[in-house]
Amino acid sequence: MFDAVFLDRDGTLIEDPGYLSDPAEVVLVPGASDAVRILNESGIPVILITNQSGIGRGYYTEADFMAVQAEVERQLAAHGAHLDDVYFCPHDPDRETCACRKPGSALFRLAAREHGLRLHNCLFVGDRARDVVPGIEFGANAILVAGPDGRYDQTAPVGVPRRAAPFEAIREALRTERQLSQPFQIAVFVSGSGTNLQALLDRFPGGAGGDARVSRVIASRPGIGAIARAETAGVPWSVLPAGASPDGLADAMLQELELARADIVVLAGFLKLVPEAVVRTYRGRILNIHPALLPAFGGNGMYGKRVHEAVIRSGARISGATVHVVDEEYDHGAIVAQWPVPVLEGDDADSLAARILTIEHRLLPDVVGAFAAGDVVTDQAGRPEWIRPLYAAERFELGPTIA
Repeated sequence: MFDAVFLDRDGTLIEDPGYLSDPAEVVLVPGASDAVRILNESGIPVILITNQSGIGRGYYTEADFMAVQAEVERQLAAHGAHLDDVYFCPHDPDRETCACRKPGSALFRLAAREHGLRLHNCLFVGDRARDVVPGIEFGANAILVAGPDGRYDQTAPVGVPRRAAPFEAIREALRTERQLSQPFQIAVFVSGSGTNLQALLDRFPGGAGGDARVSRVIASRPGIGAIARAETAGVPWSVLPAGASPDGLADAMLQELELARADIVVLAGFLKLVPEAVVRTYRGRILNIHPALLPAFGGNGMYGKRVHEAVIRSGARISGATVHVVDEEYDHGAIVAQWPVPVLEGDDADSLAARILTIEHRLLPDVVGAFAAGDVVTDQAGRPEWIRPLYAAERFELGPTIA
C-alpha cells in the first residue's frame, strides 16, 4: 500500500474562494472527508501540503492560516477523519524564489524525512498541475481532480489520471493497490436466512489467506439467520438503519461498502431496491441471484416463494436461476449466467424452490469466483464479457444439480 497520500488543500480538500483567511468560510469539498476517513481506516498517513502565498503577500497572517486550518481539521473530525500532518509554503513567488512552493519538492522531502516515507511509493492528489508534478518526478502515483466547474487544469502532464472528486480518486487508487496486494473482497447484502450467503462463505471464507474472501455482511434488518452465519464464520457484519430515507440508505450502504473494501457486491436474498447512487458508484460490480430465468418472472415484488408460485401458475415447464448485474430497476440488469431447472409434474412452490436453491448455491459462487479470477469483466455500462467460459461443457443438463 501507499506509504502516504499527499493532499492539496484549497480546491482539493476544501473549496477555494481565493486567499482564504476566515474560518467561517471553510467548506469541505463534497466527499473529501470520506476520502480522508477511508485513508485513515486503511492506516495510510494523510499529509496536507499547501501553497499559502497570501501570507507573503500580506493578505493574511500565519495566525490566520492556522485558524483556518484548525477549522478544516474540526470539520474533518466531525466526520471521523483526520490529517496526520500539515506543511505550508508562506512565500510570495513574485518577490522571492523558494524550493518549498509547489511544484518545488522541499516540503515533500521534509515530510519524507520526518515520517520515514518512500516518496516513490506515495500518492499525490490535487487540482493543479503543481500538485501532481512532484509525484511524477518522484516516480510515484498522481491523480488530478477537477475544479468546481468540472474542468481539469490543462497544464497538467498528459497521462495523469483524472477523477471528478477526491473521494473517487482515493477509492480508485486504493482499489488498484488492493488488487496487487490483497484478496478480492466480497461484500454481501442479505435480508433472510442466508443460505446463499453460506454458499459464498463456504467458497470464500473470511479472514486471511486465499485469493478472494467475504469481507463484510450487511443486513437489511436485525435478528435474521444470515447474521448468525456471518458471526459463525467470523466475518464482520452490520445492519442498515431502519426507516432511512433513500439518500440516507444510499449513504449508509456506500459507507458499509467502503468498510468492506468491496471489489464486488453480491445481493444474496436482499429485498431492498439498491439506491441509484450506489448503483452509479459500483456500476457493473453489483450482482444479484434470482430464482427464475430472467427476464421472465422478475420485477418488483417477485421474490422468494412468489416467483415459484407464478412459474407454476403460468404452466411453464422450465425455470432456473439467474445471476445478473444490478441496475436501477428490480431484476433488470444484464444477465451474467443462468442455469435451467425443469418444472416437474406435481411440483408445488416449495419443491420447485428446493431444487432451484441447490443450483443457486453452486451458480452464485461460481460466478463470483469468475469475477475474482478475471474470467468475466463488465464494461462502463455494466455489460458482462466472458474472457473464459463459466463451465467447460456447452451442453446444459436439466437436473437438480449442475453437471
